[in-house]
Amino acid sequence: MNSKKPQHNQDDDATRIAPKTKASPNQKKKQSFFTKNFKVERIIGEGGVGRVYLAYDKIIGRQVAVKEILDYSPDKNKKIINSFIHEAKITGKLEHPGIIPIYKIGNCPPNGPYYVMKYIKGITMEDQLRSYSGNSNDGSNFKQRIKLLDSLIDVCEALAYAHSKGVIHRDIKPSNIISGKFGETIILDWGLAQVINDDDNTQFYKQAQKHQQCTLSDLKSTNTVGTPRYMAPEQLAGHASKTSDVYSLGIILFRIITGKLPYNGTIDDIEKHLSNNKPTPSPFQFSSTAPAELVAICEKAIKKSSVHRFADANELLNQLNDYRSGRMINIYNYSKKELIHRFFRRNKLLVSMLSLLLVTAITGAAFSLHYAYKMNTAKKEAEQALVVITTFVERAQKQAHSIASTIQSSSNILYADLKQAANEISQLNQSNTAQTHTAKEKVILSKLQSNYPKLESFSITQAKSLSAESSLGWKTDIQNYNAPIVNVEDGRLQIIFRTPIQQKDGHIERYLEAKMYPNKVIPALFPIAPNTGSNSHDIWIMRNDGQIIYDKDTKYMGSNLFTDSRNNLSPSLISFAQLTLGNDDGIGSYHFIEGNKNIQKIASWDSIPFNKTDRWIIIVSYPYLISDAPSATSPGLF
Repeated sequence: MNSKKPQHNQDDDATRIAPKTKASPNQKKKQSFFTKNFKVERIIGEGGVGRVYLAYDKIIGRQVAVKEILDYSPDKNKKIINSFIHEAKITGKLEHPGIIPIYKIGNCPPNGPYYVMKYIKGITMEDQLRSYSGNSNDGSNFKQRIKLLDSLIDVCEALAYAHSKGVIHRDIKPSNIISGKFGETIILDWGLAQVINDDDNTQFYKQAQKHQQCTLSDLKSTNTVGTPRYMAPEQLAGHASKTSDVYSLGIILFRIITGKLPYNGTIDDIEKHLSNNKPTPSPFQFSSTAPAELVAICEKAIKKSSVHRFADANELLNQLNDYRSGRMINIYNYSKKELIHRFFRRNKLLVSMLSLLLVTAITGAAFSLHYAYKMNTAKKEAEQALVVITTFVERAQKQAHSIASTIQSSSNILYADLKQAANEISQLNQSNTAQTHTAKEKVILSKLQSNYPKLESFSITQAKSLSAESSLGWKTDIQNYNAPIVNVEDGRLQIIFRTPIQQKDGHIERYLEAKMYPNKVIPALFPIAPNTGSNSHDIWIMRNDGQIIYDKDTKYMGSNLFTDSRNNLSPSLISFAQLTLGNDDGIGSYHFIEGNKNIQKIASWDSIPFNKTDRWIIIVSYPYLISDAPSATSPGLF
């Protein structure tokens, strides 16, 4: 498990806390082995490096698990001893309900170091998967296995926490996952855990780095570690990252979906599969009826190239949570038929009301002689209406994504041009006279204006002239010039793209700014011009703080959807906007009163993430039902 060449690890080889099988009779039973406070009862697990005992804590009065180094001696490989201590410390530092807690680390001469941990009474995921591995053709085994998705999500949550601390496990597999009798899911055996990074350079990271040195987890080590059937291809070369854990989680998901592993055979056979250029098999090759959305998640997680996987366990967790909750999976391309089925499932009340309205309109008198005929016709009309709604959904999704991509690309190009121009200005020959210097700057600004004629102006602004409001989020010490600023000037909303002009000493005294009015510039970026007629669509853009930065009705631009009183007229619109804040893209609906009409809309959104905190949300909506309003005095919204 820890040698230069991968060694075969049967799933039973891993350390277990409470296996179903008992220790063999010839295994030695030791009494009061560690300290007088821990009475050893029996051996409950043994792996390549350590042995685990069930013991009784006489002080607290509870059962615990105690782990020691297998066949310890003072002359034993120091790297093994250091790795054992590192395992105890890194596990103890990771305080999460899904990670086994460590109670004590000690040393008991002449038997060496040991640590005490919680004793989990439960069953491993490996044992559960094996119990569901029959060849039943009625789908019953899949129905049993898919229940393990909840446990896998719990594992992703625990691993996402570890990843946030810069810690990777490197040996995620079903035998290292145990489920307790009260629904808890615990990740075991952090013996190969490695601290790889911490952007914040926390005390946790500094301490972990120290006790990680001269261990099997040392960043300088290129040993191949892990379990071949679950390890990522890059682990063969002794390299691992957060995406390596994602790969292992994906293989577990593969087994939940299909009941099988993608690769079988000898360790050499598996190594050849991992090393070649062929893509990892799809779950569809083993189960053609597997849920397509879940397969898409699995396929991304087990990509051979690490850059094409989810970046960490949290990204995988979000996708699995969306699947479990019935939300749309943004990495899956839905067909029109699938969208119809999804719309039926998630909008049952809406579908029922729409069908009732259509039936009432068509049938007229409820008890006419042609009632049956009318009902059948109404049913067809309702189905056709739902197909139209689904078409709107599909169209809105594509348009929102296209608009978001176009604005993102255009913004990136503009920022690149601004940065290049700022560099040219900063490199102007300082020996020139002020008049010559200014003239050259004007030439650069004029060139920018000619390249971007729809933008209002390009100018150079002194840092000290910026107001606190217009400087918000753009402190020079952060150097975060990748998101546009929204400013309201003389009652008119203005968007500013700003980049610093660096002095030779790195000091920033001036900024290069591009200013634009969104109602003049943004529509030019729409791939499709707004339609006219009853099925015309609306496009509006909102920042992730609720501020409207574009709408065809300019009186709403600059207002905040959540705080401006004029927007309180449509609570469903506010609910929809809140929904967009929780997901990068999706589908929803809202309604409002315009004149004497009640207008109900289907809407899709997509996002433009400028950085971790600044995001624009593109909304495309279509009206699917227009009816007379009970009272019509309210002005329209969006």
